[in-house]
Amino acid sequence: MAIDVQKLAKEILESNQYMTIGSAGKNGTAWVSPVVYAYDNDLNLYFVSHIRSKHCVNIGQNKSVAVAIFDSHQLIGDGVGLQIEGTAKRVTLLEIPEVSLTYFKRTYPYARATKSFNTGLKKLLNENTYRLYKIAPSKIWMNDPNSIIDERIEINKEYLRP
Repeated sequence: MAIDVQKLAKEILESNQYMTIGSAGKNGTAWVSPVVYAYDNDLNLYFVSHIRSKHCVNIGQNKSVAVAIFDSHQLIGDGVGLQIEGTAKRVTLLEIPEVSLTYFKRTYPYARATKSFNTGLKKLLNENTYRLYKIAPSKIWMNDPNSIIDERIEINKEYLRP
């Protein structure tokens, strides 16, 4: 029986808490970083990071990013995940209230953020040590679990909406 790839793609998005961001600065040197994410109804991905981290510096120089979301505990040969192309930017001051609600209300699959963690993170955001970032996906793919070869298929974003 064939696996419903749209349903599986939605499960991957909902059941993971980390995404890996691939970025490159103006010199073209690639960098990857795992970050905790949240997403909104338009499938924008949000993360919090230190403003001087390598990936955030890169995003300031080159907004094009690639993202992978997957469960690293999958068996070899059984693994599926999402690969995403998009553009990233720092969340503007006007967007912060709405994005903060999205980010801090996310129920993470493996652990809930404690009140003290959220309080500490909000303090760092207020001090401008950490900032919220947004990735707007332009294309989403998944390796096809129904294929006998390693083949990726494009996922319709409309099926991933909450």
